[in-house]
Amino acid sequence: MSPLYFPPLSLTEIHASIDLETLNKLDDILIHTTVPSTNDELWQRLSSGKKTTAVCLSETQTSGRGRRGDQWHSPATGNLYLSLFWPFPADTAQNGLSIAIGISLINVLNSEGINDLQLKWPNDILYKRQKLAGILVESRFGKTLNTVVGIGLNFKLPDATKNKIQQPTTSLQQLCTQVPCRNRLAGKIIQTMINTLEQFQTSGLRNYTAQWPLYDALANQPVTLIDKDNRTDVIARGINDKGELQYQLNDELHTLANSHISIRFSS
Repeated sequence: MSPLYFPPLSLTEIHASIDLETLNKLDDILIHTTVPSTNDELWQRLSSGKKTTAVCLSETQTSGRGRRGDQWHSPATGNLYLSLFWPFPADTAQNGLSIAIGISLINVLNSEGINDLQLKWPNDILYKRQKLAGILVESRFGKTLNTVVGIGLNFKLPDATKNKIQQPTTSLQQLCTQVPCRNRLAGKIIQTMINTLEQFQTSGLRNYTAQWPLYDALANQPVTLIDKDNRTDVIARGINDKGELQYQLNDELHTLANSHISIRFSS
């Protein structure tokens, strides 16, 4: 397959894909060629005293990270590395936020004709058990519950990058006959993220739990829970209304809220 050319990130084109009402809720859309991490750029912005809603995108990250602090490989090959800062009220319960964002991201991709996607609890978008995108939610408490939601979406992964990643991966280049315009898709994702965060702020996970069974990659699957050197084989049984993973062990139903535990398919 011949290499795909991706036009650079464009503020003008991204703006054009976001409606005016949503744009008015954004104070900044920051675009960089390279940063250590788009999440960290927004935390630094907060440290400088800017507490308003903002988005950061970059062509590459030198220290991108995923859940559990794992490295998020971020080559400059036209992928989407995007983070959004959102100041929730201090008393907001954030249980299941990555699930709400993940379902919303799948819905955006479905609207582009990218189907058969699933969400692996709590934050990975998969196609046939291959990782297409990941979500990282980070929060810091203050007068508001300051939150950064990061998304990494693979448009194209070189073989050298794939070989560094410890799990099966895929990309839009592999899934699409015609790859969506990255700037237009970025605008749609930003708009959807803001709509999702507003709904979550008022209703929590309630509006998304009914959709979970449609996208649950782990549903009734044998999986292995990995906590450092401890491995436990269980059967995944969906989520509860708090967004916690339910699993069956020795004929008993348990819940898992700790997203720092790794989950692997057993078969």
